[in-house]
Amino acid sequence: MFSSIKEFFLRNQQKLIFAIGYVLVFSLAFGLGRMSVVFRTPPDIAVEESRQQTALPTITTTNDTPEIKGLQSSAPALMPIDGECGGKIKGNISSSGKIYHMPGGAFYTRTQAEACFTTEAEAQAAGFRKSKN
Repeated sequence: MFSSIKEFFLRNQQKLIFAIGYVLVFSLAFGLGRMSVVFRTPPDIAVEESRQQTALPTITTTNDTPEIKGLQSSAPALMPIDGECGGKIKGNISSSGKIYHMPGGAFYTRTQAEACFTTEAEAQAAGFRKSKN
């Protein structure tokens, strides 16, 4: 029995050496790759204290809320559904400004609504002007 095993190893010696070498190189490469994950050091982050002492904010009873500037309107505009307002006033924002279109107007059916209003006063309060046609 041992003689047949010995004979097998002698016949396939070169193939066995290549196979063992392949397994060793693969194991070494895989192990080194895993070691780079295990030994990864976190980045050095330093937290510095402020050198100036900041005063704590005082609590006041007045309203110190800053006013937010930008696209604000005093009247709420309804959001159109698929560009339609359901018979209401359509607001459109273009390069020529904010324009509102009344039902029955020349461009009402062609206008893709970006805002909807129930009254002209709401549209004007939101900064829209009436369409010329």
